[in-house]
Amino acid sequence: MRHRSGYSSDEFSSSGSDEDTQLKKVQARMCGVGHQRNTDIVPRPGASPGYWLCCLLPLSLVVTYWKDLHEPQRCSDVPQQYKLITLTALTICIQNISFFLYLLLQAKLYKWLIMFIPFVGGTCLFRFGLGMNWWLAFVWTLFIDVIFQRCYIQVMRDLPKSFTYGEASILTQGIFLFVMNTLIMGYQLVVENTAKENLNEMQTLATIMMFALLWLLLVCTSLLACQFLRKPFTFYPIMMTFVAAATLAPVTKPLPVIAVFEFIFKDKLRLYIILFYVALVVATVAVVCWQLRNAQHATTSVRKLFHIFMVLVYIPGLLYECAFLYIASGVALALITIFDLLRILRMPPLGEILEKAFHSFADEKDAGIIAFTPMCLLIGCSLPIWIMPCPCHTNEQGLNVKLLPLLSGVLTIGFGDTAASVIGSKYGRNKWNNSSRSIEGSVAFVFYVLLPIIIFNLMEFVHLDTLQWLVIVTATFISALVEARTDQIDNLVLPLVFYIIISLR
Repeated sequence: MRHRSGYSSDEFSSSGSDEDTQLKKVQARMCGVGHQRNTDIVPRPGASPGYWLCCLLPLSLVVTYWKDLHEPQRCSDVPQQYKLITLTALTICIQNISFFLYLLLQAKLYKWLIMFIPFVGGTCLFRFGLGMNWWLAFVWTLFIDVIFQRCYIQVMRDLPKSFTYGEASILTQGIFLFVMNTLIMGYQLVVENTAKENLNEMQTLATIMMFALLWLLLVCTSLLACQFLRKPFTFYPIMMTFVAAATLAPVTKPLPVIAVFEFIFKDKLRLYIILFYVALVVATVAVVCWQLRNAQHATTSVRKLFHIFMVLVYIPGLLYECAFLYIASGVALALITIFDLLRILRMPPLGEILEKAFHSFADEKDAGIIAFTPMCLLIGCSLPIWIMPCPCHTNEQGLNVKLLPLLSGVLTIGFGDTAASVIGSKYGRNKWNNSSRSIEGSVAFVFYVLLPIIIFNLMEFVHLDTLQWLVIVTATFISALVEARTDQIDNLVLPLVFYIIISLR
């Protein structure tokens, strides 16, 4: 098939040696060696394009907004910009779909017609969804589509072999919507002069986390754009500046560092959970050191230990300290990003050690320069918390009313995918057609997803009626089939699939 998007067909395909050359070019750029500009798009090898993934994040936002709109008792404080973010997500989803159709179509006439679909669809969404006038809706849609498409192409160019087209769409959509939401919050704090002291606890933590991650995104963008910043004597001062901005920027009252410390020491249970998390971090480091001493590539069972660690992090957090888990997930994402920067740039003293650890635990999906699979483990478990407007809302009994949707990542990745991989690799005899996954692994997936839900229901953390059980079982079976059939990154796809279905009821 010949692909076109204003580039030659060589920009969308490459032999194995060509792909290695492209990877070396990007590594050279990231490490400050040479002055090549990568103009080729090289998707992750050995995987289908995954075009359908571009719909997952927008659908997740749509079902979340729809449920909170029709069940206001679930969340009495939905941010005003959530509707704008949701419509923007739909607009860039239409842009993604149109771009993929543009790649696949052969006739030039149809390709030019396809180009107008995002502008017409987005304009109608903002005109009828937000009541904008036609001219403003068109200008806003044009601005969104142009900026997003540029960012998407840049991600695919600068990180060859790291993502399929669908995986890159989720990543770019997430970053785009995150930046947009953070800028809206900044506008409300500065221009509209929203009283910082009137923010509730969850709003304060969300503001701190989002602005901290925005500073980190600016750091990553600066490192990608400027080679002279990729030296130790400039890199570490930049990191110190980032820490200062994240902790001392006056985005909340009191300052973020004071607000976080007050929040942590307000509850004794919070301190116990922090000690438990520290113990898990120590255990994680111990597993990595043990694996490095073995000088062998990590087995499936060893890699799935990190899935179990995520289960141990998220279940206590969601049950007892949801707000703390929210801010902790942002800190963890920032740390993983910084460690990956140290590894990619070979920054002493940890760069070489992190590179060895990456190659020891990497699988066939980590073909690019970025450690995307382990990062997606955290992102997949955290996405339900991040995309909900108020994830820690509780009822009169103190139970989280959205517990099961929030557990989408933990259930599908921590329980289901772990069981499917371990049991399937050891006992799987019957394979799905045209797949390396086994039917035994899929059965294990279904069993180990439903088992914790049954336990939560028996312990009365959730109360499920017959219709809700039907939706849960349906979501579990569909997620198991997706896990068995897809060649996309499970850690990113399964939580969103399960979340969309389970949030319908």
